[in-house]
Amino acid sequence: MSKQIILLVLVMSFCTCTSKIPAKSGLRYSNKTISQPEIFAEGIISTKENSEFDITFTPNGRTAFFTRRTGNEKQQLWQTKFKDGHWSHPVKLPFSTDRDETPFFASDGKTLYFGSARPIEGRPGKGKFDMNIWQAEWTDKEWSKPEPLSENINAVQSENEDWPSSNENFIFSLDNVNFIYSTMLRGSKTIEIYKTVKTGNGFSQPEKISGLFRNDKSWKYSAVLSPDGQYLLFNSYEAEDGVGGEDIFIARKSSNGWTRAKNIGKMVNTKAEESSPRFSPDGKYFFFAREVRQSPGQDGIWNIYYVETEYLDFEGIFKN
Repeated sequence: MSKQIILLVLVMSFCTCTSKIPAKSGLRYSNKTISQPEIFAEGIISTKENSEFDITFTPNGRTAFFTRRTGNEKQQLWQTKFKDGHWSHPVKLPFSTDRDETPFFASDGKTLYFGSARPIEGRPGKGKFDMNIWQAEWTDKEWSKPEPLSENINAVQSENEDWPSSNENFIFSLDNVNFIYSTMLRGSKTIEIYKTVKTGNGFSQPEKISGLFRNDKSWKYSAVLSPDGQYLLFNSYEAEDGVGGEDIFIARKSSNGWTRAKNIGKMVNTKAEESSPRFSPDGKYFFFAREVRQSPGQDGIWNIYYVETEYLDFEGIFKN
């Protein structure tokens, strides 16, 4: 697949072992057990004619936001609600008017972060393809005007700079204070995961998360934490121990940061492309996107898949 698609945007065999991630709310998106990955909300959220990926949920799990691309049109942000056991017909967010993607809805219950190609006022990009992270808030039954994050998160491309240098499109946090995001710093050759702290005036100076691979040249992006904070999951392209071009990897929290990352396993990673690891707010379900190609060498259709997290056996991955 093309590297531009990779930006959009970042398990083991069937086992009856369970993960430590708790399912707190008891909200179920299916009346059956999902022990193997299935297309999520097929025909409503995941469709045959569009590409969908990068799903996120409100804290109660009853509203979802995701990215949808139709044909060669710009991908944009969509919303759907879960009621009486069914997802509503998705509607496009009113402020999604440019190329917008990779939404993340914060635990504060009001802030939606997303990546966008829209220009930042007063900071014109001079490169060939630039994206930055924006935020909008849900206030008084309407969305606020989107605003870009601070300059130490959002780099703007200089003249002749090209993707993915100085591109930012996804940020994540469990507590709306400690955040992680990915970018390729100007002058470097690798997309890395960085951590930063939200402050009153923006964000602290980002610090790189190191040691996830022996080969530090592998790109790392679309990173999230499991709801219990014990696992870091992210995408990598053609990384060591990968299966397809783009795969999902997992690292476990350790006393000095994170362990080496491991392939999340063949239940998720296949010879196709898999990306965008995500969780339901209570950790019960694990979500990811998979691309299916009708013919080699052409971009295919992306769908969102889900599986109950316990069947991925995260603990077992690190026993091998």
